[in-house]
Amino acid sequence: MDNLSTIKPGIVIEGSGASAGATVLQHKQADEYTDVVLCLAPNSPIHPFVVWTYTHATGTCSRGDYFDNLQDALNTYNHREW
Repeated sequence: MDNLSTIKPGIVIEGSGASAGATVLQHKQADEYTDVVLCLAPNSPIHPFVVWTYTHATGTCSRGDYFDNLQDALNTYNHREW
């Protein structure tokens, strides 16, 4: 993990929409610009677990895969590279 990333477990994302208030559960570096993050997103009540690409420079999340249970989210997180 490089020192430029500000994302880590326990951080609450200050985004908008489903990412607003989401708590980072796990993260891994995808490349020097992005991380893959697994979050609990309470603003997405039907599918509260989400795997996103987090962009360091903008502090934004994109490419969301949403799940209704943690195990399915973990499976996607573990296999996702970007």
